[in-house]
Amino acid sequence: MNKQGKRMNRVSAEAFGTRLIILALGLFSGCTNSNSDPQVLKNDTVVAIRDSGLRQVADSQSIKKKHRYVPPQINQEAIQRAVISKHDSSFHVYNNIMTDYRIIGYEAPDTTSRKMVLFSIFTSDVKDNPFHCPYGSYYYTGYPVELVIKYTGEQESFIKAHISGESKKPATVYFEKKWVEFDE
Repeated sequence: MNKQGKRMNRVSAEAFGTRLIILALGLFSGCTNSNSDPQVLKNDTVVAIRDSGLRQVADSQSIKKKHRYVPPQINQEAIQRAVISKHDSSFHVYNNIMTDYRIIGYEAPDTTSRKMVLFSIFTSDVKDNPFHCPYGSYYYTGYPVELVIKYTGEQESFIKAHISGESKKPATVYFEKKWVEFDE
């Protein structure tokens, strides 16, 4: 080999040695840092887990929303009224799904007084007795066979009726006149 070739090999060997030392230092420092990194990562993860823990968020189905009851609209062209028989003073609400009605019997002749009984075509008015009427909520008078309502007179813009039922204490209830008609 000539002098120049030997010189090139020597430079290459020195460069190779330098690169080998840098690589070894890099690996060594990487190994050294990797021993301390898991602790840091572990600590960071613990902090992250503690800070970002699962929060219980109630979904809309599990929260019972308290809102004001908005009754369904009544079609003014298809209204049904309760019928009072002139023959025996009996009070009837007939079941007709083609008409709309919400007939309420009040404790006093005042629409803000306690609701005692309710007859409605709307399930939202009847199901589970949402108004907590002591005599119940019904679709029509034929449904509660034990419930008897008899007309007794008029008072202001209300008709007065006597209501009684099986295991219920008899009482006087008031229905708005606009929801009642007399048969012929």
